Amino acid sequence: MPRLKLITFDLDNTLWPVDEVIRRAEQRCRLWIAERYPEAAECMTVEAVREIRDQLLREKPGYVHNLTALRRDALARGFMAAGYHSSEAARLAGEAFGIFHDARNEVVFFPGALDILAHLADSYTLGALTNGNADLRRIGIDDLFAFHHSAETVGRGKPEADMFLAALKSSGSRADQALHVGDHPLEDVGAAIQHGFGAVWANLLDQRWPADLPEHPHRIHTLHELRDLVTLLDA
Repeated sequence: MPRLKLITFDLDNTLWPVDEVIRRAEQRCRLWIAERYPEAAECMTVEAVREIRDQLLREKPGYVHNLTALRRDALARGFMAAGYHSSEAARLAGEAFGIFHDARNEVVFFPGALDILAHLADSYTLGALTNGNADLRRIGIDDLFAFHHSAETVGRGKPEADMFLAALKSSGSRADQALHVGDHPLEDVGAAIQHGFGAVWANLLDQRWPADLPEHPHRIHTLHELRDLVTLLDA
């Protein structure tokens, strides 16, 4: 591999664990609705909202590339099911989503995340590539990244090529000068390799590598390990 210029990172479950973040954000959103619109809350149980989201995905599969729109529109349908006019439902859904999204960006980093980002940013261009809707500015790390591309901003999520190509364009790098770090064996590791990047599997949650995928040699279990691995790969 030629000398590295670009290192891209997935976000959720790569720099911070996300499942508890989403559970807490959804709970805060439900409480906000229940306190202000109790009649709507009765129509917007966890199961009901899940069914609405599934229905929206069946109607418009493209929602999978825009989780913000999916969640906001599901909330709007929930408010409409409670009897609100569509315009009022959309307004309330926007407010409810704001409550969710504020909490969604209250993350707790994996140990070593901030240190390794600061260290790598001194020598490489860093980019964020995510299928989710985390906001780096709200989280407070936007200054460490040269760019942030998401499924929402480029139109399609990983493992498609769009986000990786956008990263190369934003950084002025070639694929053989780029390394991607992520937790998902297919959407991060497999996709990065398919699109010409190097790849590191960030297995910080002790997951099993899928038996139907070729074994990948570059993996870490803590972000502290990334410093030495990048040095090795860039030698």
